[in-house]
Amino acid sequence: MALQLPHHLLVRIGIAALAGVLISCGGGGGSSGSSDTNTNTNTGSLSLSSSLGSTMTATYTCDGKGSSPDLSWSNTPANTTEFALLMSTVAPDQTKYNWVLYNIPAATTRLNTDSFGIGLNGVGDDGAYAGYQAPCSSGAGDKTYTFTLYALSSAPNVTTPVSGAALKTALNTITLGSASLSMTYNAPGDSGNGHSPACVYLQNSARSSKFGTASVSCDGTYGYVSSNGLATHTMMNGITGTNLQVPVAQNFLGANGWKIPLAPAIAASTTSVTDGPIGVAVNGVPIFNPCKQGGCITGGDTKVLGELDICNGHAGRADDYHYHAAPTCLMAGQSASYWNTHPIGWALDGFAIFGYNDPNGTIASRDDICGGNTTANTNAPTGYAYHVTDTSPYIASCLYGTPSPDLAGQAAKYTTLRRPPVDPLPTVSNMTLSTPNDYSVLEFTTESIFKTTYDNSVTYTENKAGTYKILYKTMTGSALTTELAKSGNSGKTACWEFIFQNNAGNTSQPAMNFCK
Repeated sequence: MALQLPHHLLVRIGIAALAGVLISCGGGGGSSGSSDTNTNTNTGSLSLSSSLGSTMTATYTCDGKGSSPDLSWSNTPANTTEFALLMSTVAPDQTKYNWVLYNIPAATTRLNTDSFGIGLNGVGDDGAYAGYQAPCSSGAGDKTYTFTLYALSSAPNVTTPVSGAALKTALNTITLGSASLSMTYNAPGDSGNGHSPACVYLQNSARSSKFGTASVSCDGTYGYVSSNGLATHTMMNGITGTNLQVPVAQNFLGANGWKIPLAPAIAASTTSVTDGPIGVAVNGVPIFNPCKQGGCITGGDTKVLGELDICNGHAGRADDYHYHAAPTCLMAGQSASYWNTHPIGWALDGFAIFGYNDPNGTIASRDDICGGNTTANTNAPTGYAYHVTDTSPYIASCLYGTPSPDLAGQAAKYTTLRRPPVDPLPTVSNMTLSTPNDYSVLEFTTESIFKTTYDNSVTYTENKAGTYKILYKTMTGSALTTELAKSGNSGKTACWEFIFQNNAGNTSQPAMNFCK
């Protein structure tokens, strides 16, 4: 029987005097016991706790929203430069990791539920998703998960993607202190929401992506598609009309994941989708209607206007990447026929979005209602299905089923990082996005004079025709701590640095940092 902890008890300590000697993390998600002693033996040493105490509820597993739990700590050892966190469980034949997080700034004392922007995520043992992998045990009974926080004297020497085992090995000689907290979940096993046929549809489709990953959990009503909203295929290349937004990570995590109805039902009337997201692709990237913000007014087709990249996506006003038409680069990760029978994504009414063809390989028929058909498919719910096409509206002209709350509440899922830095430029060329070093670099050429605002003010800088680069990167460590401490950044958790350069490599306006 797993040892239960009172809420106030803070557990297992490693101290600087034992430098180089780690207290091993125990716990057993695949078993009913834990090897942790769970005793606080050193007054004044690093301690770890959670508002959940020692009990994990379904909310934090694949049987719920898949949220990461809140954690807080105190008594940071002297000379700590950063923290690392591992969530482990003992399976029958190995120690498995569900959360691998490192480069947490030394000034940090807590992680909120569905923590965003604090530290760098590695990859757990339940798939390629980098982030909190909500436990999804196939066996019923008590499962124990152990969270171990490490105070470090320096950054770990790791190579991405970082596994839990690799990170733990890298911590051996740099740990100043550690503390662990075990939580127990009474898992329903295969009868849980995360193992329902409807949830399995979503989970299996997410695993098919070769260009970005999403995590899927289900609470019985909705599937929560959790991701950072970024694709790993080429983004932004080939755009000719732009407002110079760039793709940055979004907080579509846990409870803020995209809600997909698990029991889609045909509605009494269709729902308009003339603005904003209509669904989410299997890599966790949102799918929008084909229109510019404000609807499909005359000349408002983003693809016709040249505002989409070679993958039919671009960055929007929240510096969010999304598709407006068939996600062709995502689809290139599998054979063309694969998408006849496997979803490319899911509409916000719960019905699947497939490729160009029906399961038998013929071009999919599209009705005059929302542009889908009722052909049955073994990998999706029956009743209706959408198919991509190269003719506007490309995916769906409306939603045939009852939409999830995310359609009406879409604005709450986004946090604007900065205002559009320029009025739309319709004549750029040679746009590319690359990451040659720590910075991502958006490069473009324009033959027109244009004005930009770099500090969210109404003051604009005039720029000559030529080639320019926008360099940006996620802020980490002490730089992030300093930025978050500034006036105006209260409650924010993630920041990015922006630099604007001309073709000669000279900075043409002051560097700026933006947070959300």
